[in-house]
Amino acid sequence: MRGITKTEPLHSQVYTIVKEMIMEGKYLPGERLVETKVAEYIGVSRGTVREAFRMLTKDDMLVQSGNILLVYNPNAQDILDIYECRKSLESLSAKLAATHITEDQLNELEQIIIESKEALRKNDKQKLTCLNQQFHDIIASASLNKQLIKLFEVINTKVLYIRNCILKERTDCFPELVEDHIQIYTALRNRDPLKTEEKMSEHIQRSLKVAHAALNKQLDLPKK
Repeated sequence: MRGITKTEPLHSQVYTIVKEMIMEGKYLPGERLVETKVAEYIGVSRGTVREAFRMLTKDDMLVQSGNILLVYNPNAQDILDIYECRKSLESLSAKLAATHITEDQLNELEQIIIESKEALRKNDKQKLTCLNQQFHDIIASASLNKQLIKLFEVINTKVLYIRNCILKERTDCFPELVEDHIQIYTALRNRDPLKTEEKMSEHIQRSLKVAHAALNKQLDLPKK
């Protein structure tokens, strides 16, 4: 957990700390968060935590249920909705990137693929998840569409959350996803907007199927 500094508002720092803990799975989906306990753990006032919780609720990372706050726990429809948005946004960003991407960015993508293959060999799922995000971030940036990039950033938090909390054990899917990245990269290198759009769309659709399978597996697990 990062420490508190004096360089930014306290509630913003607490917001960032709690958000990171949610994203990293230290607070689990559906878990109740209590102001007093979080305030004591971080070492700040309840009022500061309350303001941070308001920000997290606005981000939909916390959900109000009566008088309590729960960590966002996506259901199958949530995942479908998010990935449908992601499919549209990222397919468009890939199409635009095929025209605008720079040689340096292409080289970065190539290096990510090389490192991804090595991470696959070592079964380093944390490294693979990080490289995957870098790959998609570069393509979004290469679209040069500021509004698209902003929308991508909004949905990206939930995509990362789903990946960290629901897909964390699905290492079996990584070889196919890395192969998808190779095909997307090749289409970008060939400056082919339609092919890049097609390959990105197929890639997100595959990710959606993986997410659904992982969620269904969780639902089938016996309750403790």
